[in-house]
Amino acid sequence: MASYHSDAEQVEALKRWWEENGRSVIAGVIIGLGALFGWRGWITYQDNRAEAASVHYAELRAAAERKDAQAIEESARILQDSYASTPYATLAALELAKLEAQAGDLKAAAEQLRWAIDNSSQEVVRTLANIRLARVLTAQGKHDEALAILSGEYAAAYTSLIEEIRGDALAAKGQIDEARQAYDRAILFATGDVEYLRMKRADLGRDEAPTS
Repeated sequence: MASYHSDAEQVEALKRWWEENGRSVIAGVIIGLGALFGWRGWITYQDNRAEAASVHYAELRAAAERKDAQAIEESARILQDSYASTPYATLAALELAKLEAQAGDLKAAAEQLRWAIDNSSQEVVRTLANIRLARVLTAQGKHDEALAILSGEYAAAYTSLIEEIRGDALAAKGQIDEARQAYDRAILFATGDVEYLRMKRADLGRDEAPTS
């Protein structure tokens, strides 16, 4: 660093430096402040959107409790159209898929489940949507598509459910031995009542089911 012999030299040096760099310093400060307040504004905007989405989802859940199909669909559509980037939209898609499946509209249910898979950033939501989609595809007679979905990697907690659906698809295809094996695995990995699984297996005939 240069050495100055007087205060006057230091002042003159500072003036020259400011003349050369002052504008860029001011511009940097302005840009920095703009970015700071812009970021804060963006965070506030996102928080407000998340809060609004949570209100719509609460309305959807309340509608589900009173079994108001029209209100469920209205809330779900609002979430998907206006708040698609929030987790509430994909949860709404799962709820709407359930409603449509119960109404017998399996095509619409499958579309909602695929929407949830494509738009969710949460692994648990994608997992549930995939498993439910496999069940819907099985009900549609699209057994190979269902089996392809079930061939993916899933947490051990879902094994019994996955094997049950696999058994359903295989039984529908006429692959009885493979279906029986799938139901056996479903029974073995089940953590609750397995009587309904035993009934499904019994419908296939011969051999005793294993104990859970």
